[in-house]
Amino acid sequence: MVSNVILVTFSLTLGTLILLSTAAESVPYIGHRGYLGDLESEPDPEVILEILAKLGQTIMRANDLENSKRGLDLGLSRGFSGSQAAKHLMGLAAANYAGGPGRRRRQA
Repeated sequence: MVSNVILVTFSLTLGTLILLSTAAESVPYIGHRGYLGDLESEPDPEVILEILAKLGQTIMRANDLENSKRGLDLGLSRGFSGSQAAKHLMGLAAANYAGGPGRRRRQA
């Protein structure tokens, strides 16, 4: 009984999906009305040069930000002491060491 209800629900859902997909395909697509008109006119060279200049500045700024983020800070600029930074590095080294801290397995 439950399988019949599931089968009927699935078939109704599938039928609705097929009906809606065929209805959506039959509707004509209305694109951007002014798009072709913009392509027919000559582009303004000043506008293109301005866009290229802004693009170049954006790329140069992105490279500067990328390089500035790669510095090794160790928290010293945020008020950590040298001993805290050293403890942090020692903890990272111990965590990466195969025999470092963690659960010890006893040999039976």
